[in-house]
Amino acid sequence: MKYEKSYSNPVTIKKYFSKVLDDTIILNQKQTMFVKKINSFLKLYVVVAVVFCASCQNNTIEHKYKRYELSGYTQGTEYSVIYIDSTDRKEFIQQKVDSILKEIDNSLSTYNPNSKISKFNKSDSCFLIDNHILNMFLLSDEVNSISDGAFDPSVKPIVNLWGFGAHPFNLNNLYTNISDSTVRDSLINAFRDSMSYDLTDFVGFEYFMLDGDIIYNTFEQMLDGEFNDNFLCKDDSIVQLTFDAVAQGYTSDIIGDYLNFDLGIGDYLVNVGGEIVAQGRKKNNKHWMVQIEHPNVIAENGLDEIAKVKMDSSYRAIAVSGNYRKFRDEGKRKIVHSIDPRNGHPAETNILSAAVLSDEAAVCDAYATAFMVMRLEEIIPLLESGNLNIDAVIVYHDAEGKLQTYVSTNLEGKLLYAPSQPES
Repeated sequence: MKYEKSYSNPVTIKKYFSKVLDDTIILNQKQTMFVKKINSFLKLYVVVAVVFCASCQNNTIEHKYKRYELSGYTQGTEYSVIYIDSTDRKEFIQQKVDSILKEIDNSLSTYNPNSKISKFNKSDSCFLIDNHILNMFLLSDEVNSISDGAFDPSVKPIVNLWGFGAHPFNLNNLYTNISDSTVRDSLINAFRDSMSYDLTDFVGFEYFMLDGDIIYNTFEQMLDGEFNDNFLCKDDSIVQLTFDAVAQGYTSDIIGDYLNFDLGIGDYLVNVGGEIVAQGRKKNNKHWMVQIEHPNVIAENGLDEIAKVKMDSSYRAIAVSGNYRKFRDEGKRKIVHSIDPRNGHPAETNILSAAVLSDEAAVCDAYATAFMVMRLEEIIPLLESGNLNIDAVIVYHDAEGKLQTYVSTNLEGKLLYAPSQPES
């Protein structure tokens, strides 16, 4: 059933700041991981640069402030939390971060069969959701509308059909009576192509309805089993959601907000799988710097530097998506992991990578994902409209097949130095 939208998208998504009680049971962090099959090194990393901005002030934060770092694994990748604090409470903060990671895993992980989103996907009626799903649904709906459907978390069944995601389809048991592998592969491809078009009939936000007022629950309320009436409704279990594309950026946001609003730590950098949110400065009072890179299949490490950007009042967050390593070979056919929700097929685009900067890593993540199924001529008007508060560095193939870099106008003057054009 298709629903008429009964709510409006907020311009800014209201954040849910995780408040973890002192008596919360802390599980081993390894138990909080999404069991992703894509190794973290396949991610197009945004590398925290060690260079400093020459224009920064030379005075340092008072000697009593020290640099602390937490690290570990979550959502199938590495994370790190660097912060400046006057008190050594690292063990306490590590426990709280572990609790936040587990909380998000129990809400958003499609790899966790007992998570709220997994239970919702199996349902065919209204389901009581928490703040994390509510945040992700509202943000996704907003980006879906602005990108004209290029970003859509309800594409999950099609992602699985093409062999990606938490529950990839196995089509190898089809047409087993045909001995000619070429003929069999052609039949399997035709079957999958046909199924993709059929499944697009179940993709779209019109298949979901938020029932009730948009009210945020505190963490204490959820522990006590008390919820406000935020129900997400659908009437078919084939209609499903996955927020895997934005979960890492969202996690960085939540941890950063916890440090800032709950602990009063104003100088930090949180990096979950390359999706970064930063605030304040380093211990030496210099700005946090991040390095934007582009794919270079010739380079030994597969990456070349484009430019460095200062994380300050202009940008608090950055996220990157790329297709140049995330793919699967099927004979002569290369299947990329970015599925276009608009047609149900792997993206056919000239975009190789998109680094998006804004105030929230989840927002960056969503637009970076959308840009990977769009063409440059679709992306530029969005970036240059001035309405979205996002900027980007896009690496793409031009009409002659050469690697080129596009930098949004507002970002050009804020790079540490002008971007170098990739070699063809």
